[in-house]
Amino acid sequence: MTESEGSSIQVVEEEPPKNIYDRVNQKLASARYSEDNQAEQYREEEVRLYGGFRSPTISTIVSGIGFFSEAYDLYVVNVLSELWKKEYPTYFSQNSSMISRIGNSAIVGAIIGQLFFGLIGDRVGRKAGLLVTSTILFLGPVLSSVSFGANGSINGLFWMLVVVRGFLGVGIGGEYPCASVSAAEAGDDAKVKRGKTVLFVFSMQGVGQVVGIVVAIIALLFTKSNFHVDNTSGFHAVWRFVLAFGALPIIPVFVLRTRMRDSLRFRIAGYKRRKVPMLVTFRYYWIRLVGTAGCWFLNDIVQYSNGIFSSEIITGVVAGSDKTVLDIAMFTLLVAILTLPGYYVAALTVDKIGHKRLQIIGFACVGLCGILIGGLINQLENQPGAFILMYGIFLFFVQFGSNTTTFLLAAELYSTPVRTTCAGISAAFGKAGAAIGTQFLGPIEHAFSGNNGVRAVFIIAGGVSILGALLTWWVIPEPNKRTLEDEDFSFAEYCIRHGVDAKLFSS
Repeated sequence: MTESEGSSIQVVEEEPPKNIYDRVNQKLASARYSEDNQAEQYREEEVRLYGGFRSPTISTIVSGIGFFSEAYDLYVVNVLSELWKKEYPTYFSQNSSMISRIGNSAIVGAIIGQLFFGLIGDRVGRKAGLLVTSTILFLGPVLSSVSFGANGSINGLFWMLVVVRGFLGVGIGGEYPCASVSAAEAGDDAKVKRGKTVLFVFSMQGVGQVVGIVVAIIALLFTKSNFHVDNTSGFHAVWRFVLAFGALPIIPVFVLRTRMRDSLRFRIAGYKRRKVPMLVTFRYYWIRLVGTAGCWFLNDIVQYSNGIFSSEIITGVVAGSDKTVLDIAMFTLLVAILTLPGYYVAALTVDKIGHKRLQIIGFACVGLCGILIGGLINQLENQPGAFILMYGIFLFFVQFGSNTTTFLLAAELYSTPVRTTCAGISAAFGKAGAAIGTQFLGPIEHAFSGNNGVRAVFIIAGGVSILGALLTWWVIPEPNKRTLEDEDFSFAEYCIRHGVDAKLFSS
């Protein structure tokens, strides 16, 4: 080759990035190219493993059944507390706070579970977290059903229930970050509407609540021990059976969870076991955390206090002094059924209305309904049908709004490497609101004569909900049109600019 020929050949070398913005764009482009190739490989592998039954479908199903079991275990105490009061009237006349301890122990356990499994979901994997929580959700009901006190001590029996339900609460809490994020990522993997997928999963909470009450009613009817206040011979067997029944749905869930896989989004992103500096996370997401955690906190003050005290509220207003356990269970079941449409209307409309907008609508309507019921409580006392209807509308808007959307928004507003951590923090603040609501609204209800206590509870709940609507409007962005991938790359760009790209992108 002649010199002239050689001089005509030019080797074009890729120029190194000139500044931080070029460097960011280069890394993001490389990551996107790598993700496209990996996605195709993963889909081919899933066809080989599952045939036409894809892993996102499995993830959605097992997340939904897990929430069914979680709600059953949590809300069934609503009815069982009335059985315990009938079976052990002398004990509860002297230890009236024990029912609150049993309910609050599950809430405290849930807070621990939400924080712990939020970290596990990001550091180890969503599947690993769900397998552990399903194990706890099986053991918890079994241990609850065999609770006993030393030498037949009634006090020991209920303290064991406090401890065991605290342990169960850890599993209940762990379901929130792991299941919500798993469902959100499964929706993106399957290229379906994410909001609908997540809310159909969450709707199983309402089904679990209804089924728990139905199982208790069937058990009461079978023993026929509920028709007379002084006939409590069958109560002991009833509450133990009802608690044990909660373990049954978890058995198929555990089997299916062994076959599920971490989401395509989680595996492609390659964040497993990689620690993202929490300072960077909070610096980028602190406003959103204020929004998701704060709104969940306000929602659960309303949701859990009304849910746990619903039997007391209903029977105090409409049932009269001759109420039986069956009366209380029937009224509670009616209210639970009235809330079910809210879950499904929300699931079917959330992607059309907008995730943020639906939360504002729900909070605002709950606020107005709560204040209205509180103002009219004396008139509603003599009209049970009107009260049940208005209370049902109140709880409908809790589900068609903040109770479902707080779950959804916390699962989609954060990036993959910190998604379950931030969802767990948000959910933990929610359970803190539940604990405050049950701890303070219950005494407020009993502090006033007549229906003034119920009036105060509803007006406070209404005011809290109005605050929730304002907080949502102020700090939460609308994620409806963004994919989880978009959020990942926005966070990755921020991380690279702050010098932590090696922790996110290195092999």
